[in-house]
Amino acid sequence: MAHLHFPILRKARRAFRQNTDGSLSVEAILVTPLLLTAVMLSYGYFTAFDAKMRANKAANTLADYVTRQTEAVTPEFVAGLAEMYKFLNNEGDISLRVSAVRWSTADNEEGAYELVWSSGTGELASLETLDAIEPRLPLLSDGNEVVVIETVRPWSAPFKLGLADVKFSDVITTQPRFATQVAYDDGSEDDGSSLANIVGDVVGEVGSLGGG
Repeated sequence: MAHLHFPILRKARRAFRQNTDGSLSVEAILVTPLLLTAVMLSYGYFTAFDAKMRANKAANTLADYVTRQTEAVTPEFVAGLAEMYKFLNNEGDISLRVSAVRWSTADNEEGAYELVWSSGTGELASLETLDAIEPRLPLLSDGNEVVVIETVRPWSAPFKLGLADVKFSDVITTQPRFATQVAYDDGSEDDGSSLANIVGDVVGEVGSLGGG
């Protein structure tokens, strides 16, 4: 009986040792999750860089457009810029702010930045001070102005796999193209015209007195 068992065992060992059927399936089961994870992460990082590139290009485009304006910018104009930024980024939840900043030595012999005007949408409300953007402002000569465009857009990973939601922000400073400054009109009555009327009335009264 022993002689019968040994040949059978040897044949069985030889058969199992040489048979590799199913080994590829096992390897695929082990490797496929790793490959899918790598693909999803790669795609997630690609979309993040693509969104950041689009946001930066859109902000630069808007900055160039604003600095070419020869008429006064209005709140409606800024709202239109926000809609344009949404379109260029294919993203609805965005924030945008446009400000004009001047370097002046009128009140400070060493010179200081002055906020000329500011208008914002979304999370970026109009500036009251320059503390938030002063570190990003360029060197200017006395009386020169720059237009500052600030934009914020959110980004969410296509796969919730190690990539957190972030907000891409850009700060673009550009000098006016065709004038020394880009004017702003918030629609209020006190936009300088009333002062001109007062000055005109005073001049008229002085002239009439002189003629009398």
